[in-house]
Amino acid sequence: MKIYIEKYRLEKGLSLNKLSEASGVAVSHIHSIEMGNKVPTITILCKIAKALNVPAADLFSCDD
Repeated sequence: MKIYIEKYRLEKGLSLNKLSEASGVAVSHIHSIEMGNKVPTITILCKIAKALNVPAADLFSCDD
């Protein structure tokens, strides 16, 4: 699974701290997801998608 959170975060000019504040997800958790160390739950993915104002489906791909 490929996660695109960092791509959208950077496109929108958001720091990890700003995304954390907007989504309610801890900075360390977002960073771990972006680095590929954690796979987000659907709930976390939806919170981040809402904060980024993008559909949750845009944040990941099932292709390796």
